Amino acid sequence: MSTLTLAICARNAQDIIGDCLESIQQQTVAPDEIIVAVDELSDPTVQVAEQFGARVIASDATGLYEARNAVLEACTTDYLAFTDADCILVPQWVEKAKHVLDTRENVAAGTGRHPPVGVRNFASWLHHMWYVVETRSTGETDGVIGGNSFFRTAALREVGGWLNLPRHSAAEDVYISEALRLAGHTIWFEEGVAAQHHYETKLPGLWRKSVMMGKDIVVMMRAAGWKGSLWWYTLAIPLILDALIMGLILLPFSPRVAAPGVMALLLGSYIYFAWKFRSPAKAFPRWIARWILIWPYSWGILKGLTAPIPEQARTR
Repeated sequence: MSTLTLAICARNAQDIIGDCLESIQQQTVAPDEIIVAVDELSDPTVQVAEQFGARVIASDATGLYEARNAVLEACTTDYLAFTDADCILVPQWVEKAKHVLDTRENVAAGTGRHPPVGVRNFASWLHHMWYVVETRSTGETDGVIGGNSFFRTAALREVGGWLNLPRHSAAEDVYISEALRLAGHTIWFEEGVAAQHHYETKLPGLWRKSVMMGKDIVVMMRAAGWKGSLWWYTLAIPLILDALIMGLILLPFSPRVAAPGVMALLLGSYIYFAWKFRSPAKAFPRWIARWILIWPYSWGILKGLTAPIPEQARTR
């Protein structure tokens, strides 16, 4: 019978991790082990985790890539799953995740929905709309969400785990998804594998997250040596923003010239999202959210182009 470890990489999460661990205890099929990885054992998160029977490990991590690898090294089960300290899993989460891996031998990783829970406001709406996972349907997909992911442990070890990228904590899910796909593995989306997520409720915090995401995805791809379609798509984002800014600046002075360009950018991007998400209705709020968050995200991309690559990072 297959076995599964459910892991949480946490830092100073003592005030929020309890609800997550409680949802794990209420699973219809219990994980064989719960691992909570903290940077160091002096973290107050340790006491809460141990109250719920979790195995606590010190990852000595400076970022999420290192923490994920520490969990992978400590894992002794067939499957390894991750959630975040601020997530609440539906009761069938483990059962459905195991079922996917038990019945689909070609699938090496999986993910599911990320519905919101907690405070709902404009910032949390923007953050939620940034995630494209809610547009997916059960079937093959192109990547996992880090806080809602499950893997075959052997497949993770086959690709060498996560990139050795200290001091970075975003786009680690993009990295492992692409590494698995390049190795010929399939990723699966299962609608019933849902992890309710607390989204950012303050705009300054969301702005910082957006900058970090833009920076880290570029640093990750530079460190990995990836220059494929995702690389060029990412680099196009600040260029598209620059074109929009120029069009808006010129609009009062030369509306006949500038207006068609502005409309082409806005309408063209909406058509692209409608095609990508396979639904004009699902695309519309995400199109709005992306045009708002494109500003800090683009700044992060530019920072990522000039940021130093840690010497420890492995290239592929």
